[in-house]
Amino acid sequence: MTSIQSLVVLLVSLTLCFKFASSIFCYDCNSAFDPRCGENFDSFSLGVVNCSLRDPPDHIEPLEPTFCRIIKMEIYGKVRIVRQCGYIEEENGEHMCRRQTGNGDLFVTYCTCDTDLCNSSTKLSDHTIVASMVFLYGILNVKYIL
Repeated sequence: MTSIQSLVVLLVSLTLCFKFASSIFCYDCNSAFDPRCGENFDSFSLGVVNCSLRDPPDHIEPLEPTFCRIIKMEIYGKVRIVRQCGYIEEENGEHMCRRQTGNGDLFVTYCTCDTDLCNSSTKLSDHTIVASMVFLYGILNVKYIL
């Protein structure tokens, strides 16, 4: 591989790994209205939302969405999943899952994440794996550039 090709591979991999802070893309659906949004999530047939183009809900002050979230509600044995843009960060700023118990048979799990399309059911997207592989390949071939 020539040094120019190695440089191009390295620059492309760095570009793929760069995260733009100005917008985040999330899945936006509710399993009550679309079963593809449920536990057997089918991301192929669901649309992607650019959260920065959405208006915040009426009950909060105008904020820029900075993360995606999944809300899993278990109510009397039935499961409902909502995937959407997130507006209000946790106090500690960490993105994680937390489970809360309500009265009786009510359990709610909130998960937040801050990368594009991270509110799917998988932990690592194919895009992340490919970008990491290209990045590592570029790093390993850096000796040919210099």
